[in-house]
Amino acid sequence: MKSDYILVTKPHGASWSVLRGQSNLCLLCFRLKAHAVAFGRALACSRQLPLFVDDRNGIAVRQSSASLTYPMLLD
Repeated sequence: MKSDYILVTKPHGASWSVLRGQSNLCLLCFRLKAHAVAFGRALACSRQLPLFVDDRNGIAVRQSSASLTYPMLLD
């Protein structure tokens, strides 16, 4: 992984954490994974950083750049 990135992970317990960089600076914690991923996507998009999200087995998977964009118009 690059030296600066956003990681959505569930280290212990019931909360999902959004971390930044190799120092694992915790930015915010959420009860729901969807909320943590949404915050991580917005942060990664605004800072132009790669986003990694832990899968079911706890392995960080890099998200595609296309998943970080938001639609201009909603139907």
